[in-house]
Amino acid sequence: MKLYGIALAIFAVVAAVPLCQSIPVQRDSHYVRLEGADATCEGADLVHGGTTEVEQLKSLCDQKKDCLGFSSNGMLKRDTSVGCQNNDLSDGAALFMKSVKTPQVGQLPVVPLPRTATMGTTSVNLATKFVFMTKGSDEVIAFMADIAAAYWKIIASHHSAATNTTTGLTGVQMLIDSDDLTLGLDTDESYSLSIPATGLVTITAKTAFGARHGLETFSQLVEYDLESGLYVVASTPIEVTDKPRFPHRGILLDSSRHYHSIATLKTFIRSLSHAKYNVFHWHIVDSQSFPLQLHTLPNIVKGAYTPGEIYTPEDVADIVTYAKSHGVRVIPEFDTPGHAASWCTGYPEICPSASCTQPLNPATNVTFSTISKLISECKGLFPDEYLHLGGDEVNTGCWTSTPAIKAWLDSKKYTTEDAYKYFVATTHALSRSLGRKSIHWEEVFNHFGGELDKDTIFQVWLSHATAAKIVASGYQCILSNDDVWYLDHLTITWEQFYANDPFMGITDPKQQALMLGGETCMWSETVDDSDLFNTVWPRAAAAAERLWSDQSVKDTDAFHPRLFAFRCLLNRRGISAAPTDNKGARLAPPRPGSCYSQ
Repeated sequence: MKLYGIALAIFAVVAAVPLCQSIPVQRDSHYVRLEGADATCEGADLVHGGTTEVEQLKSLCDQKKDCLGFSSNGMLKRDTSVGCQNNDLSDGAALFMKSVKTPQVGQLPVVPLPRTATMGTTSVNLATKFVFMTKGSDEVIAFMADIAAAYWKIIASHHSAATNTTTGLTGVQMLIDSDDLTLGLDTDESYSLSIPATGLVTITAKTAFGARHGLETFSQLVEYDLESGLYVVASTPIEVTDKPRFPHRGILLDSSRHYHSIATLKTFIRSLSHAKYNVFHWHIVDSQSFPLQLHTLPNIVKGAYTPGEIYTPEDVADIVTYAKSHGVRVIPEFDTPGHAASWCTGYPEICPSASCTQPLNPATNVTFSTISKLISECKGLFPDEYLHLGGDEVNTGCWTSTPAIKAWLDSKKYTTEDAYKYFVATTHALSRSLGRKSIHWEEVFNHFGGELDKDTIFQVWLSHATAAKIVASGYQCILSNDDVWYLDHLTITWEQFYANDPFMGITDPKQQALMLGGETCMWSETVDDSDLFNTVWPRAAAAAERLWSDQSVKDTDAFHPRLFAFRCLLNRRGISAAPTDNKGARLAPPRPGSCYSQ
């Protein structure tokens, strides 16, 4: 065991803040005065405040849940994203709109909310030379050194001219029990975080991945103080004990309907880690394109849109390594037998015909040898023990309309349902023989799930109620019900994302243990690199909290101000998150103002 430190000086800070000085960090509501053109359609009428005194109206607005501002004529205003009216704005009238949301008193301003947390009343600055130290093996030390360096760039994002100070918080020590850097479904992600009023911050964790979560929590508590030019943490001493509610917390991203660049995928993975998501479900291919290059199947990449819109095996290795450094598993999906028309460009013999391309042809062994080669090579590219084999939305019309397949069905005395079952069972067995466990979409369970191995995972998307049936049958389950956790459904609000609970209808503790968690899904029919992040964020943060925090954490009013702050935090970190309270997911800001008011 070694103790290794990296000294990272805070770049350009001013003067030390007395340790007992109280520095407000966005605790109060602030208002921006808007006049003239800027005051047009800035707020829908809520109720008249009965006064025109600005300070009294501020107080009244702060007390009303839906109030976002008021006019100088005394009219309180609500959210404007569904239209507004300004009939009360006579010449010379002005609007006052909130620029900062008010966090709930006593709740740590972090997303997702930690399991337990206690806070003090003292604000403390970070010392000019802030040090990160890791106790662990050489491999763990090197792993955490890169992570700490990345977090310091996030924390110390401003340049100023503060004088040096050695007082306050002097660094972070990370005490990590295990030398194991394997990231999987069973990885322990728990941590504790202790932030004193002076001295060293301590993060204690079983694994490096738990310690990484502790750094994320710490980073969200650090604010820049304009008056002193220093970085500060409010409400110390702080004690946090935290662990995830579910082991599988992911976002599906589809790179077939639209290609996403390698740089975008890395930024996407980084964004997952800020909300403590730990799975990138990479829906890498589909009917529209096959952008993955494989050495054992050299023609398969002919299914890509263009030669420039592909991922080489080396690209994949780079992405997987990057994801691991962010505590994120990469689980690829190769959806079969449906959603596979793009395979036919390079290997037409595995498809029913040139005019009827999917589902893949079950009547030839060439289909299964092709899938076997794919799984075998991907086993080396994707180290995770799970592989998603799809199985959804299988329209068997091409099987009955293709003479050769119809003859095969007749010779086997198979119905199309039997052939579907045969295909899934064969690919499932191939995956197991090559050392990978399988994940299938809900339809596979609906048709014949009870006949597959009990270590199979089913992902629910059609009906939340199916989840209870899956775990009652002894199978593990991932929830992604499309009515509330599909990010491409732009009218689903963050409140609906937040209300969704994987345990709905599941009360037996043994069955609850089989619910692994969930995924929000970003299908890319109308999403490419230009609008990906403002479609995903901040709504995905609502699901992230339900997957991480205790089941009792479900109050939308308490979450609302923390979500506002988290959206602004993402924007500061280069993640283009859309305004929180809009009715179209990725709509533009409705007015001038602070990030915290939109």
